[in-house]
Amino acid sequence: MKSLFLTIPAVLLAVLTACGPLARPEATPAPTATPAATVEPTPTPTAAPTPTPDPSAGLDYEMLTLPTTPQPPHVYDGQFMPNNAAGHDNGLAFVEALYTNDTEKLRSVLSDSLLDSGLPLPDLTGLVITDVSVGGGLYEVPYATLTIADPGATGLPAGNHEFRFSFDAEGKVEEFYLQDGDLEDAVARGMGLEPGAWIQLGSLDVKDTLEDDAHLTAATRVVGRKQDALGWTVGEVRAFAITERKVYDGHSNLTEYAMTSCQELPGDWPVLRNRTDWYTQPPEGNCLSDEQLQSVSDQLNDLFARLLDGTYTGEWVDDPVRAALSVWDAARPVPVAVTPEVLRSDVLQYPNPDIAPQTRVWIPLPDSCWAVCSLTEEGSLNPNFSFSFALAEPAAD
Repeated sequence: MKSLFLTIPAVLLAVLTACGPLARPEATPAPTATPAATVEPTPTPTAAPTPTPDPSAGLDYEMLTLPTTPQPPHVYDGQFMPNNAAGHDNGLAFVEALYTNDTEKLRSVLSDSLLDSGLPLPDLTGLVITDVSVGGGLYEVPYATLTIADPGATGLPAGNHEFRFSFDAEGKVEEFYLQDGDLEDAVARGMGLEPGAWIQLGSLDVKDTLEDDAHLTAATRVVGRKQDALGWTVGEVRAFAITERKVYDGHSNLTEYAMTSCQELPGDWPVLRNRTDWYTQPPEGNCLSDEQLQSVSDQLNDLFARLLDGTYTGEWVDDPVRAALSVWDAARPVPVAVTPEVLRSDVLQYPNPDIAPQTRVWIPLPDSCWAVCSLTEEGSLNPNFSFSFALAEPAAD
């Protein structure tokens, strides 16, 4: 509210003469009129943007049914850590501890950095694993593929997933991760985060360039705060637009690192459940006609019904459980049925002109997730396909 300032005129007094009668004072001039205060118009409230409807809200979903009968521990060793006897033994003991829900055995093979992290160990209560295969450690990263029938209290996703090991100098397990592992300390500090408390969930819009002897990277990096020492459960999820500068020596060892810019990106970022998931912006519309969408919807509903009732078998897999896991991530719910209206589609163009463009269909799932599959040139579901899973990047304000 504006203040009103009043102008007060000076009163002119009559001058008394030394010997005469009192002089009549001159008339006091009328006060100057004060301009009326300007009334500001009340601003019209800006209407809040209408939230985009959740395309999964009108659909029903069910989880795949997996056998939960515990199987005897059986590890397919293969070529696992052939040049590191301690890592080999500790890695096998680690997965056996998961099989048997043995927290003390798990603790015995973990590195001091994990035990001293201040975070609790995962709760193995109720965890049921029906199969394990391990390998790597010579020409590739050491890994274990677990078939998780029941995650129990661990926070792990159900289904068949590949985890990767890393070991400390004594061969103790330092990481066993499903996404991209712990966020490096230098990177965490550059992002203003507490070192040792965050894991990498994914990157998008990555651009790499080479400048003299330095590697320059610009990307959006998504990270999650660990709720346990191994990062199997994630709490807060944040994303940052960053640029980095890295210099390596002749043996590919990192010698210099600097984060040259970092800006946090707002939004409710979803959590990846598997290494093969990725963040993206789903298409807004469709490249398929109404008739094509109806045909695809019918094909999908037939497939989803067979996945849920346990009758689906693949071209090369006769066992229904293994066949279902080969095409669908059991950590994600399966639509009971979809309609053409909820589907989206686009065409993936490859940089190589010798590879034909590919039509993709996007099926909405809860938690900002989309199941994506490809079509043949005739408009049928590709017989040798599996669904991939994309998480919707929050829209910019």
